Parts: sequence; structure tokens; C-alpha cells
Amino acid sequence: MKFSDIPGMETEKKKLVAFVQQDRLPHALLIHGPEGSAKLALALAFSSYLMCENPQDGQACGECLACLKTFKLIHPDIHYFFPLSGKDNKCDECMPDWRRAVLENPYLTAPHWQEIIAKENKLLNISADECRIMVKKLSLTIYEGKYRILLIWLPEYLGTQGNILLKLIEEPPANSLILLVTESVQSLIATIVSRCQTLAIPRFTDENIKVTLSKFGLKDDLLITNIARTAEGNMYEAIRMGSDQTNPHSEQMIRWLRLCFKNKANELISWCEDFATEGRDTHRQFLKYGLNFLDQILRYKVTGQEISGFNPDEWKGIKGLSTQLEIEDIRLMSELFNDHIVYIERNANPKILFSALSLNIHQLFSKQKVHQFRLI
Repeated sequence: MKFSDIPGMETEKKKLVAFVQQDRLPHALLIHGPEGSAKLALALAFSSYLMCENPQDGQACGECLACLKTFKLIHPDIHYFFPLSGKDNKCDECMPDWRRAVLENPYLTAPHWQEIIAKENKLLNISADECRIMVKKLSLTIYEGKYRILLIWLPEYLGTQGNILLKLIEEPPANSLILLVTESVQSLIATIVSRCQTLAIPRFTDENIKVTLSKFGLKDDLLITNIARTAEGNMYEAIRMGSDQTNPHSEQMIRWLRLCFKNKANELISWCEDFATEGRDTHRQFLKYGLNFLDQILRYKVTGQEISGFNPDEWKGIKGLSTQLEIEDIRLMSELFNDHIVYIERNANPKILFSALSLNIHQLFSKQKVHQFRLI
């Protein structure tokens, strides 16, 4: 991957290139940003730039043997580590799956990675054994590149095992670079953070996402605008929706809210059972789309003005719900959605979760007092 493959982020790209051009490459660099941001893509592009035999204008050339290998994530001097489910799994064994997922979408998220390895009921972690393997691999002789690079994706899953890496991070072998790519700096142990130089990566703008979706071949400007707004800076989710040529949550959200409003118990139970079979990432993104949907209902209720980027069915739903929900109802519903996103991340049973949430939403529609079920 080259820097030019990543939309926007010009300031961050210049900082990375400056590390090399000004000969001040840190021994450990902590790249952090929100879910679906450019943090992993930038780490991969930076690795390619460092290994490139003929870099040009702050870019990897894309033609030398080193570039061909780094672009395919098979360079022998770059070692990748990532969280897995269960203590017996090893990154070397799961590397083909991770490589395939990243090459398909370099803005990969932890929930989707967990879906790929089909271990949703087990928490992700990076084991102590993997940490010892990292230490061993960074001590290997450089095979054909300029540097040894250790890239740890989502080091927040190290937990206290990260103490094993403290000496390595503080004093790595010569010509070595440790790249840590995280979504949650606060979840890392402080002694790791203090040993790293940090680079913060912002969310993608809607314009960044629109440009990327256009390159993927999407022609429908209304759909592109809708996806960009719904994604809220998450490029992974935007590409995923763009590949389906639709916003997968739109019709589902409107149907569910209508069932809650009409209190069709049998249909709601059936809906919850069917939707529970979807992955956790789908459940989270569905509720995040719901937060965006509620925001548009609130805007329309306050201003009375239509906003571009929504299809006719969505606008029909927004206008209809704006007459049924008061501003306080929208606030309470948003709180419910946010709470249930947390429950999903903590592995709550999805059938129970959406059944309880459906009852709460019906209580709001019918102006009853909401008795929220605490699932965790």
C-alpha cells in the first residue's frame, strides 16, 4: 500500500515521511485513531515506504521487489501480530486469514476480524506466548530489507502481558521499528505508551469517503452521500456498505421501529430471532445507524427542512416518526441505543438484548415509563 492509496490524511503522511527524511525515525511509534480510521493503512504504507528500494516524492515506488512483497504483506522482515480468540491460536497460523482480510479492506475493525475467525463468544487477546515470539522475531537477522519491523495491530488486547514487551520497546535491536496500531490508547498499560512516540489519526471526512466510494465504482450520488453520513468517518463500514450498493441498515431500521410502534408481538419476536443470527459487528453498526437516523429525525423536527442524502423510504420514516416522538423521547431512545451498543461489545445475548430494547422502544412510543433492562 502507498500513501497515495489513502484519501486525505496529508498532515499525518507528511509527519511519517519526515521521520525518514530528517533521520529521526523513532524506535517505537504508537499510531492511534478511532475504529475504521486510516491508522492501519498508514502503518502499512509507512512500512512499504521504509522498505522501498527506490522511494520517490515521499512514496514507495510500487515497482521494486520490496514493494511487491510489502503490498502483499509477505515481506520477510515485517512481522505482523494481532489479537486472536483463545490462548492456543497463533498469529503465524492465522496469518492467511488476516492477510486476506486486510488486503480486502485495510481499514479492518476488531468486530469484523472476530467474525472472520468465527470465535464471537470468546474475547480477543494477545497471549504471553505471542509476546515471547515477538521478542524472538525482532532478534532475527535482517533478511533482505533495510529494517526489521514489528507491527502489532490492536495492542490494547495485550493486557498485562504487555509487560513482557517493555524492554523490547525501550531498547529494540538496531535498525528495528515497532509499530503499534491502536483504537484505545487508554486501554494500554502506561509503561508502553510512555516508551513510544505517538501519532493521532482523525476520522475520515465525508468527502474522503465519497471519493473512495466513487473509486469503487458507485455512481449513485444519493447513495454515496447516504453511506458517507451513516459511516461517520468509519471507512471500513463505508466500503462494506458500498460493496453491497446499498445501506443495509436503512430498511431494517424502519421496519423494526414500525413493529415497535404497532406492538406486533409475534412479528417482533420473529424479527429479534432472525436478527440475532447476524454478527456482533452488524448489531453494533445497526444501532450506530439508528443514532444517525434519530439525529435526522431531531433535525427535521426542529428545522422542518429536508436534508439531502436520504432515499424516499427513509424520508417517509423520518417525517412519520418526527410526529410520534418528542425531543425527550429521541434523547431517551439515543441513550438506549448507546447503552445497548455497550452491551453488544460485552457479549450480551443478542436475542434477549433486542427483545428488551424493542419493549423499551414500544414504551416510548406509547408514552409509558421506560423500564430499561440492565443486561450486564
